[in-house]
Amino acid sequence: MDYEKIKKITHNFFYDSKVLKIDLVDSGLINKTYIIQHSIDGIKSKFILQCLSNIFESHEIVNMNHKLITDHISKNINKKIHSFDSQRWEVPSLIRCRANNLFTFPYCSEFWRAMLYIDDTFSVKTLEDKKMAYQTGLGLAKFHISCSNVDSSKLEISIKNFHNTKYYIDQYMINLKDYNFLKLDYKVNKRVQNLIFSLSNHLLYANSILRSLEEKSIDRTVIHGDPKLSNFLFDINSKHVVSLIDLDTVSSGYLLVDLADCIRSICNLAGGDPENIENVFFDVNSCKYFLKGYFSILNQNGNYYFEYIPEFIYLIIIELTIRFLNDFLQSNTYFKIKYQTQNLYRAEVQYRLLSSFVAQIPLLSNLLHEIGIFSNQTFVSNVQKIV
Repeated sequence: MDYEKIKKITHNFFYDSKVLKIDLVDSGLINKTYIIQHSIDGIKSKFILQCLSNIFESHEIVNMNHKLITDHISKNINKKIHSFDSQRWEVPSLIRCRANNLFTFPYCSEFWRAMLYIDDTFSVKTLEDKKMAYQTGLGLAKFHISCSNVDSSKLEISIKNFHNTKYYIDQYMINLKDYNFLKLDYKVNKRVQNLIFSLSNHLLYANSILRSLEEKSIDRTVIHGDPKLSNFLFDINSKHVVSLIDLDTVSSGYLLVDLADCIRSICNLAGGDPENIENVFFDVNSCKYFLKGYFSILNQNGNYYFEYIPEFIYLIIIELTIRFLNDFLQSNTYFKIKYQTQNLYRAEVQYRLLSSFVAQIPLLSNLLHEIGIFSNQTFVSNVQKIV
């Protein structure tokens, strides 16, 4: 960590700031994020300092979308538009840079921004109990309700083809065709080939599901885009969710994408980088309490097709599996890594989660039935024939 560089950047956002402590946040796979404790005129406080990744279409678009959403939610909170506004609910608003009056400060070919730090909160990488699963579902529903009256036409695309599963599959197939597997170490190559073989039938079925979903008139609305568990902030005392952070992927899309991605994240109790892959499984019980939390307040008006939750979970796990595998084959240019084969391992973890999920789809179908959602029984029976 380059402390002097971070101090210099901080001083451009806050002229009279004295940096007291710098903590790296290592939960994100894209941006570099730090919690800065500083003092201005003897008053101590914290803020978030972040170096934006170059994966985005433009840093201006990212910040514009971010500000649109946080301004809108803040306005709703102030006017108590929603019934839950009396409860604690906060947003990670951007801080203008004093040096240029913008939300981004360029430094050494990098782009930095600052955000409000939300006090008395904590985040986790894996669920601690069923209450946390319920609160995560409730928190995602609050975010969706808060953004439901945003003019989504004002949101611009920050990452091309984000959550376009068909695009990822097509890119994966092209990559496999052109890749020189002989350059891989024998053991690594064997791992890659095993994963490629295991995925093959799933990809054929995924494409057929995608074609079928294209025929549905699923309503689009504002979604978070990356509602993994570590992006939820919990109140340190009540353990209630008080914020959903990391708004760089906010876009117009299907609620089912957010639901599926969040369920994928919380139901892997071993985490995305477990010490032992044998510990990876899809925890249906966590899914049960998440769904109870989510549907406890969500206004279900609209054609959101919640009966396709199982299909979307299936697709999102496949999508992330091939994204990790693709990134490994393309020299790890997208997701941050600590060792060379980490993205390959992440892909193997997601595939193991996929296999566990498929085995438990009938249980998930029953859970949905209990809350009045009737899943597609053809999918439930067909997908289990693949494994």
